[in-house]
Amino acid sequence: MPSPDTAEANVAQTSAPPQVAADAATRYTAPQTTAGERSRAEATWEGRLLGHLQKHRRYPRQAERLRQQGVVYVRFAVARDGAVSALTLGRSSGFALLDQETLDTVQRANPVPAPPAEVAGDPVQVMVPVSFFLRGR
Repeated sequence: MPSPDTAEANVAQTSAPPQVAADAATRYTAPQTTAGERSRAEATWEGRLLGHLQKHRRYPRQAERLRQQGVVYVRFAVARDGAVSALTLGRSSGFALLDQETLDTVQRANPVPAPPAEVAGDPVQVMVPVSFFLRGR
């Protein structure tokens, strides 16, 4: 049986990290690319698109009376001039009234804000949420 001093020395040798010499980093951040700028343009446009849809959204009265709430995801294509096509449900809320109102919202909002040149695609394919919640109603 090894002595306690030898056992402690073995543990210290095996659990200590190896000594590695490394030069200090000359750069502290990732280089900036146009991809980051494109993401900002896309995020800004998506925010404008969501705001535009919100202005045209109506809460169906019967859904309100039945206390139906949820989020509907809707898919559609946006042409370079803002025209909407290929409108479909991406994910249902579970309530037919809310799902139908979402499709009607996009139709009423057509045309939507045109996508900026930095956003790829012609047409641009999107899937966005449309929320229905009864806060204080």
